[in-house]
Amino acid sequence: MNPSVADPNWRLDPRLSIEWRLERVRQYLARLPLVHVRGIVFGSVARQACSIGSDTDLLVISDDLPAAIRDRIDVLGDHRDGLGEIDPVGWTEAEWRRRLDERDPFATLLAREGIPVACS
Repeated sequence: MNPSVADPNWRLDPRLSIEWRLERVRQYLARLPLVHVRGIVFGSVARQACSIGSDTDLLVISDDLPAAIRDRIDVLGDHRDGLGEIDPVGWTEAEWRRRLDERDPFATLLAREGIPVACS
């Protein structure tokens, strides 16, 4: 069902606010068992084109991430809250720098259009 039909004020939903999304990302980053961590929000949220049902795509960058990809996915997934709107992917600082140095198209896009988020 189109949300505008169900609720004429659907555009006021806080989930459409970039501020709400970035605060949720900061809370998520703070829950991670990583000492040094930062994030880059990308996708529809970074383009400010998200809808209520959009997830928040997030690159988590930390040298404290496990080396094994399966363990990395578990750490990032286990600390999402019940809403689950954050969709994280994790790289170490070295992986991030290497991808930038190699002009990886995805990393280049994140560097150009992503929204950096620091954990406070």
